[in-house]
Amino acid sequence: MSPTDWLSELDPAPPAELATAMRKALKNPTATPAAEELLEAAERLLERVLSTDCETRASALDLLTVDALVTHSLLVASTDSQAPADFAAHALARITAKWQ
Repeated sequence: MSPTDWLSELDPAPPAELATAMRKALKNPTATPAAEELLEAAERLLERVLSTDCETRASALDLLTVDALVTHSLLVASTDSQAPADFAAHALARITAKWQ
């Protein structure tokens, strides 16, 4: 399933602009993303946002995209028997490290 299919299968599906931003953040937008890939995309985007004036409205979509990517990485990990049991704690530690 491609990211387009994966995102369109969500209920509710993300708004079109958010879905486009999520696909753009992924290194391989034609493959179904694993939890780790979604988390990595969120990290890359968060690093970019934090290096700018992220307290303006211009950063809103990027921040929402980071949130969506992290949320979906947790959802994917929760249904993946190969994902580490501590994936949520791992994700939280990696994302919060970006502020330090």
